[in-house]
Amino acid sequence: MQKYHSILLILFLALSACCKQYLPPSSTYTVWVHSDIQPVYKADRWHYKRAIEDLKNIQPYPLMAIVAGDIVQHKESDEDFEWFVGLRTQAHIQYWYEIAGNHEWKNITGYQKYIGKPLQYTVRFGNVIFILMSNERGRPPTYLSDETFNWWKNIVIANQDKTIITVTHAPLKNSKLLGSFSSKHNIINSERFEKVLKQYHVDIWISGHIHTPVWLKQNSRFAPEFGNILFINVCGIRKDPTMGIESRIFFFQEGSKKVLIRLRDHESESFKSSYDINFTLRHPFKCNGCVPLMSQEISQENLHNKL
Repeated sequence: MQKYHSILLILFLALSACCKQYLPPSSTYTVWVHSDIQPVYKADRWHYKRAIEDLKNIQPYPLMAIVAGDIVQHKESDEDFEWFVGLRTQAHIQYWYEIAGNHEWKNITGYQKYIGKPLQYTVRFGNVIFILMSNERGRPPTYLSDETFNWWKNIVIANQDKTIITVTHAPLKNSKLLGSFSSKHNIINSERFEKVLKQYHVDIWISGHIHTPVWLKQNSRFAPEFGNILFINVCGIRKDPTMGIESRIFFFQEGSKKVLIRLRDHESESFKSSYDINFTLRHPFKCNGCVPLMSQEISQENLHNKL
């Protein structure tokens, strides 16, 4: 009997060893990317609450969230910031990264108090570096100082061996995203950034600000003139007359150059598959259980002195 058990044990170990090669070769890391929450009235808060509730249907569950500006709508917004931070905890997403849009500048003190992020910072996630740049004034168009531009440029040049994703509230002028032709809906002196993009590789440029429904098209574009970067408007959470409660979900695969970007309709709890984007990164994604790490690499004191 003991000999029989030994044979079974050997067979079990052999089968276990051979079957390991059939396990999934990569892991999926999910990032929730959205913008323009800004409830006009308290009655509108259900829009974002609905999105938070829908996250339970997203698998794998998001590890981190990025908010590309305009969390609030009004100058008197301390209560709205408190509401956002409280509701944010219900999402059970561990890592949150926000930037200030033009509406945050109506109460930038409240933004800094409740959000607690620097205006410009980076997040390193494995071999992906997110460069997040807040607006530096309230009125459109989006203003980014030369100091911020040079900070961004130096990071881009120094990290060509990584996947680079830039996050701003408004897009570049020549992104040709819908609405970006309007001077109120792009970044002042976009040419500074566009010149760099012609020389150095940036994978994706994320923005919001332009409240246009996705069905009007041109909410994302591959730009061969800028190294085939993907410009993408991540839509708005606020339910406007022509827009749903929508956001983008990024799925990164360990060891793969492919990232799947999906449009999520939170009200219907469904993906709009016709808007799926299968984007090829310059470098295979490498994380292996990593966690996002935030760093501030620009002097906020110097930045404010230039405003």
